[in-house]
Amino acid sequence: MRTFQRESILRDEELTEEIARRLPLVRTAAKAGARSGSSVRRAIVRPDRVRVALPARPAGETAVESVRASLSGDMLAEAIVLRMGRPTLLVRNDTFEVPATDTWRSRLQPTKSKLDAAIRSVGRVEVQGSGFPFVGTAWMVADGVAVTNRHVAVEFARKRGREFVFRSNPLGQPFQPRLDFKEEHAQLTAFEAQVKKVLFIAGLDDDAPDIAFLALDAPPGGRLPPPIALFDGVPTEGQTVATIGYPAQDPRNDVADQARLFGGIFDVKRLAPGEVMGRADDSVFMHDCTTLGGSSGSVVIDVATGAAVGLHFAGEFLEANFAVDAAALRRYLKKAKRTPIVLARSAVDDAEPEGRVAASELEGREGYSETFLGTGALKVALPTLSAALATQAAAVQPSARGTRRFLLSYTHYSVAMNAQRRLALFTAVNIDGALTHKIKRSRDVWSFDPRLPEESQVGNALYANNDLDRGHLVRRLDPAWGSTFEEAKRAEVDTFFYTNSTPQHAQFNQHLWLELEDYLLENADTLDFKACVFTGPVFDDDDRAFRGVQLPEAYWKIVAMVHAERNELSATAYVVSQTDLLTNIEFVFGQFKTYQVPIHRVEALTGLRFGKLKNFDPLRKEEALVTREIGTSEEIQL
Repeated sequence: MRTFQRESILRDEELTEEIARRLPLVRTAAKAGARSGSSVRRAIVRPDRVRVALPARPAGETAVESVRASLSGDMLAEAIVLRMGRPTLLVRNDTFEVPATDTWRSRLQPTKSKLDAAIRSVGRVEVQGSGFPFVGTAWMVADGVAVTNRHVAVEFARKRGREFVFRSNPLGQPFQPRLDFKEEHAQLTAFEAQVKKVLFIAGLDDDAPDIAFLALDAPPGGRLPPPIALFDGVPTEGQTVATIGYPAQDPRNDVADQARLFGGIFDVKRLAPGEVMGRADDSVFMHDCTTLGGSSGSVVIDVATGAAVGLHFAGEFLEANFAVDAAALRRYLKKAKRTPIVLARSAVDDAEPEGRVAASELEGREGYSETFLGTGALKVALPTLSAALATQAAAVQPSARGTRRFLLSYTHYSVAMNAQRRLALFTAVNIDGALTHKIKRSRDVWSFDPRLPEESQVGNALYANNDLDRGHLVRRLDPAWGSTFEEAKRAEVDTFFYTNSTPQHAQFNQHLWLELEDYLLENADTLDFKACVFTGPVFDDDDRAFRGVQLPEAYWKIVAMVHAERNELSATAYVVSQTDLLTNIEFVFGQFKTYQVPIHRVEALTGLRFGKLKNFDPLRKEEALVTREIGTSEEIQL
């Protein structure tokens, strides 16, 4: 077991590299067992705490057997399994704090909305009249029904005949159990629901899992949180999961480890990510999420789907935590005669339908026109690629010269692809505001471009069951113009190729960024309401990966128009990012700002060259690193 818990980090190359970068002196420690002789135990530990006394199990007893042997006694434990790489994140306002590590940020943020939904359905089990602040954790598993552990429920209830009744305190007053769903750090507002009835408490026989079901009353004037869907599958080793519960200070775990991992803040809601370690038996699996006493009854969430993989019930320090799997919960829910049971949809079910387009259907597409605004001095050429960038670009027209060698043409726009990142290097679109048709959006159907291998494009697999949207680089209505509605409609449909999509968080809703072209066309002194727009992602080697795809953290846009009075080009550049591109501010999906920057700044960021457009940039004389944050359209410099 010890070897596994060490290897669970060491096999995770991304996390291991980050730990090594942040803490170069990480070492592996060996400690002889105190009672079992010379057995060697290894754990990744802090350099200043290399040796920690570990209690030994009786000879020949496994960790699972040790935990099961203690279920009916007072030795039941919750556990810190890994000292590093398994954070425990405070919850405030129904969401978890941003992880300190890039690795966990990239793994948790794409499905943040699903995790936040689960957070709202997890409550702290409090027992009025017991003298204790709380006794564990419970979460909504069906309409009006919460699930917790047997060893939590017996603190306030017992079986009498065929029914379950509340216990009484020494004064003869019945305990009044309740769930508070808002016990968060620095949160003063409670959201309490009384337990009106205990529906089921599993027996103490060896085969019964540590389960109890509670019927709740909705709070006055309010509604109970919705149930968390049960995972429809088998937990697999290495599956990314997270516990949500209320860890309390626990003398059964190392004091210094608790201080480092919890910062002295206990008894409040936390989300703790980790991995499934494997199966313990037919109904129990192991995980390495960080827990403490008070976490009993926590939900174990599948990070990818937001579904409940299981019910956490116990653990052993530096060994493993244990949870009853969703299949067992489902069986015992039926035994408690509670329906309906909510199942999680699989990633395949969540995927959008994909279209199929033959290469012959795209023949004759003219793509971006360099002379759309005019000839001679008004010509707006495609950007050129640096030598390094050209080695990354996907060649689709080998006989063509220059940038056109990499160009995929659609109706009124073109795309050049980065073969290594499988996303667009840039898009180039001609917009004619005077001939635009308003086309109602129907259900999105995205397609692979048949002119490139499918493995060279990012498809539905990245976007299924998370918070990532297929973000248009060329907006849906930008090329939707023409002398006929049919021409405009064909252009609108052409924007739904994966070559024109980029992973953007669902919260990417910058009003100004999304409507920048409209504003410039309608408010600037633009000749004939025409514009040429180039857009693309900013690629960085340090972009964090999700499902094998590095997610760009910033995007750029360059808009070129003809000034109606001066009859010369005008070009402005913009970047949308959480940072100002000058400092290493922590990136959080969805927290974006829009900046106006010099065109040569975009060139430096991308490796693209925009030629003479720099001469028509109002910021051309500004210093290279200047950025102007724009919160309203009036702040744009033309």
